[in-house]
Amino acid sequence: MEFYQDAVGFEETGREGETIYLRAVDEFDHHSISLTEADEPGVDHIAWQTEDADSVQGFADRLEDDGVEVNWIGAGDELGQGEAIRFETPTGHPFEIYHEMEKPDPPEEKRSRLKNRVYSPTATNPVAPDKIDHIQIRDPNAHECAQWMQDVLGCDVIEQYNLEDGSRWGTFVSACGNKIEAAVIQDDSELSPGLHHIACLVDDGNALFAANDAMKEQEVPTDGFGQHSISRGKFFYAHDEASGHRIEFNDGGYVTYDPNWEPVTWNETDLDERQWVGVVGGDTVPY
Repeated sequence: MEFYQDAVGFEETGREGETIYLRAVDEFDHHSISLTEADEPGVDHIAWQTEDADSVQGFADRLEDDGVEVNWIGAGDELGQGEAIRFETPTGHPFEIYHEMEKPDPPEEKRSRLKNRVYSPTATNPVAPDKIDHIQIRDPNAHECAQWMQDVLGCDVIEQYNLEDGSRWGTFVSACGNKIEAAVIQDDSELSPGLHHIACLVDDGNALFAANDAMKEQEVPTDGFGQHSISRGKFFYAHDEASGHRIEFNDGGYVTYDPNWEPVTWNETDLDERQWVGVVGGDTVPY
């Protein structure tokens, strides 16, 4: 809790039982992250919001037609959230689909005077991110997982990365035109399938250095800075020592408005000194 609230700067919106609900400072919805007391670290589920309420049932029908077991979650079972469905992807990722979410006002002393802003920046953590930007999941069958997300969930491929032997290392998909909402990465470790990190959006590259200063003051472990070749976003990573989870601070990248977008395909040999490569934990990585 101290990491997400005191260091990263998420704002608490409610508590129920052993679960705390948090949102970023520019998010109107009740929460984008929930933390639950547990004996071991893990991820309960990754949620996706539909454009309308009827689409929740529509996805339930589509998933069941695809042979996926669907479990319904009642409105209010998760604080602030309407009716939802939970299921596992064929490769084992726990997903949720919902539409309705309450939009509570912040405490009066933290409210912004701007109607299109939730929290006043003078009353929050100075490095608090604006919103959740994307997630990265690891999978021993990443290409299969990404293809399923396209075929069944309707995601679009924005960029993709192939290794020198021709195999697919990563597929970067979006549901609404953002340059990436889920990076699906090939990973044959014992930890797969699972969540690699959550990326939070900040205003610009300078905010990454402010975040680094804040993490150092809080004695939070950090990785390196860089700019991804894929997505073009500048980044900085920090770790929650209590859970082992990783947070990325990211300054965005680009949005794909083109309805006829063709995926950008990268090959391992493309990433030489002419491209931007980030440094994470001492290892160079293409994403």
